Amino acid sequence: MKIGFYSHNFNVLGKYWENLKDIADCWWGVPDPKLNDLLIEKKIKNIVFCEEKFEKDLSVKKGNMYRSTDKITAQKKIAEEINPDLWIVDTANKLNHYSTKSLRVQTFHTLPLKKFNFFEPVLNYDLLLLPGKFHKEEFIKRFKNKVNLEKLKIVGWPQVDDLINGSFSRDQILKDLKLDPQKKTIMYAPTWGWGNGNISLFCRNLGKEKEVFTKLCEHASKNNLNLIIRLHSLSFAAENKELIKIANKHGVLWQTSSTQNFRDDPNKFLWITDILISDISGIITEFLVLDRPIIYIDPDDENNPWIDSDMPKDFRAGNIVKTFNDLKNSIDDALKNPKKFSKKRNQIKNYIYSYTSGKSTEMACNTIIEFAKNNGLK
Repeated sequence: MKIGFYSHNFNVLGKYWENLKDIADCWWGVPDPKLNDLLIEKKIKNIVFCEEKFEKDLSVKKGNMYRSTDKITAQKKIAEEINPDLWIVDTANKLNHYSTKSLRVQTFHTLPLKKFNFFEPVLNYDLLLLPGKFHKEEFIKRFKNKVNLEKLKIVGWPQVDDLINGSFSRDQILKDLKLDPQKKTIMYAPTWGWGNGNISLFCRNLGKEKEVFTKLCEHASKNNLNLIIRLHSLSFAAENKELIKIANKHGVLWQTSSTQNFRDDPNKFLWITDILISDISGIITEFLVLDRPIIYIDPDDENNPWIDSDMPKDFRAGNIVKTFNDLKNSIDDALKNPKKFSKKRNQIKNYIYSYTSGKSTEMACNTIIEFAKNNGLK
């Protein structure tokens, strides 16, 4: 059996690759140069690379300004050259632009609160691997008779396996990042496409941006905290030189410094994070398995963040802030009372994830192999 992997990133599909590469003829279909470099660095040879070109569209005021100049050519060339029996894909709108005889498996690559995964064209895939009963129930509720229930398989969420299994060394990661292992660590990791298009640092107007960011850096320093700013790779604020200068001045780690499709694995950053500040990002859902404090910046209402959102607003297990003072006080509260929202965090986690044994990758791959065999592939 020949299996093709199509992604801009290694985080999710890399886990599937490690489990399947020795039992099938596995190939990477790669549209991103940074992923191509990473695979070569990992000494992976089965690669078909054709770059999908992107450009900044500064006329876009909300959503993704990073637009593909040709959505079809790269995908088509990769698909035709690999021509697998089965595709494994981690993004809902990939390999959806033309017909293919290959079976297609959708793994998804993130589980945000915002509107994202319940995208009707994803129903065209032959198998949907879901983290738990919540997402299965939502697919059925939202798409009713359009959903083939046989396509929906709950396997857990492979992306959090190494967080559950404790595969990291906190002290080593902090030392590598030149952060103090003796300090608590806060990470700010927002989603993209909210607020003033994709160029603002926060999804809500908390005041003049540079002033608010300076105060956040000063509050972290005053409380003897490490502060990491990990913006989404599609955020145009990632390249904001003035904000980076403020971060450097206060010894803050500005971890994302360029706008691109490629995203490195967030798990080592989650592992060292004691308090996560975010909004409606998928990184929140993954952080839940660590049962540590989460602070939610509430998006501006004018952006209608909860219309058709993947998860309801009550799936937030932590302080929800609308002002900088709220944010500052919530940081202090989380430091003093880290278990304050623990019960709700675990309730939400158990609803989203049906399995948290640390073996979801194995379960997902076994499900794919069984699916392939049932469809006559060997």
